[in-house]
Amino acid sequence: MKRAVVSIWLCVAACGGGGGGGAVLPSAPTRLLATDLELGPTVNQGDVVVRLSSVPDPAPVLLQVAIEIPPQLSLPAGGERLLAAAPLVDLDGDFVDGRFVVMCGDARNANAVPLAVGDLFRLRLQPSLPRQPGTYTVRLRQVLAASRDGAAVAAETETISATVTVR
Repeated sequence: MKRAVVSIWLCVAACGGGGGGGAVLPSAPTRLLATDLELGPTVNQGDVVVRLSSVPDPAPVLLQVAIEIPPQLSLPAGGERLLAAAPLVDLDGDFVDGRFVVMCGDARNANAVPLAVGDLFRLRLQPSLPRQPGTYTVRLRQVLAASRDGAAVAAETETISATVTVR
């Protein structure tokens, strides 16, 4: 995963973040949304659904996002931390510099299908032990998107938040 994360970062950085003299700006950048989550007193896990809410033209085929998870929440130890909510060739995540970095889309095929508006993946969360009831914010930052040819695709720079309530 770390190699893939570094690859998209280098690809987007090498492309200069897009733009250029006289370029036409897309009408809507790549934008994500995340659902809120409530974990009742007897519930030990739940999913925050990350959704692609808009894409420019051309649409990205690969997307990366860094997710900040507060210490009162954690990811399950097993392989069910990330679950695809749509068909994705690549879906992987790992911790990099204290954030859980997720890469999704298609990093393998030259004729990759663009990502479509809709649910992308589910991030499974659980209360850290000892369980601390309260309301916590999960933040999605540093959204990067790339086209089939590796060029940067416009992406929303605002932080996206999901509220997780632990009862």
